[in-house]
Amino acid sequence: MESAELLRQIRNELQNRPQAPDSEWKTARQWGSVWNLCISQTNRMLMIAVENGIMEMRKFRIPTPTRGAYPIPHYRQIK
Repeated sequence: MESAELLRQIRNELQNRPQAPDSEWKTARQWGSVWNLCISQTNRMLMIAVENGIMEMRKFRIPTPTRGAYPIPHYRQIK
């Protein structure tokens, strides 16, 4: 039981530690608003951009009202 309890404590600590992305990181919905595209087109463009090295993706733990701190993908242009 000690190892299971330790693992539970580690997971709880990770979920309680939200991360704040910089202003250059945007979610797919935010990029869709900038580009004036629907979410499916935006996701397709982001996937192509990440595969070709134009943009990078990173998951940040963002606090949500129902799920605690949840990993949400954010994207930014590679300089």
